[in-house]
Amino acid sequence: MHLNRPAIVTAALKLLNQYGLGDVTMRRVATSLNAAPGALYWHVSNKQDLIAALAEEILSPILTSEDAPSSDAVGLALSLRTELLRWRDGAEVVSAGLSQPDSEVRAELIELVDATCAHQVPEASAAQLRAAAEAIVHIVLGATLLEQSQVQMLAAESAASVESSGTEKADRLAAQSQSQLVAGVDLILAGLSPNRD
Repeated sequence: MHLNRPAIVTAALKLLNQYGLGDVTMRRVATSLNAAPGALYWHVSNKQDLIAALAEEILSPILTSEDAPSSDAVGLALSLRTELLRWRDGAEVVSAGLSQPDSEVRAELIELVDATCAHQVPEASAAQLRAAAEAIVHIVLGATLLEQSQVQMLAAESAASVESSGTEKADRLAAQSQSQLVAGVDLILAGLSPNRD
């Protein structure tokens, strides 16, 4: 196999889904590619660079969409949540990737959410839209990180228990998390409206 950045990211994503972020090490990625760990550093400079690349790949369905910015911030928030949930520890990976200084992916995501809010509430100021975009990204990442952690705890409890009602609990948790996320984004948008109560 020819070693390149996309192959490394693909291998790391497979490991992420199998074992979780804690086990995605440069050595383990290299082993999965039948390469020496040092060979990876020609393509990714360190684990932080790898995490940033994973975050970019996780968010790519949203960031590379050919559609114009949506006028539905709640829909965009739910789409972001869906992409994060597709990957084990997806919210943790994206949070770590976006927290890196000068993250281009973070800037792209904030701009997309900002543009979506501007379509929905055109009378809001640029500063208000930027604050709303930041808040929406934060609420989606935080809520999804908490949801993924709770689902992992339920899975661990179900595995240790003779009775398994973990799936029902996980389904209720997912519905509750989605409902709370929608309510949170609606509150942020209501704060942009000049006619708010």
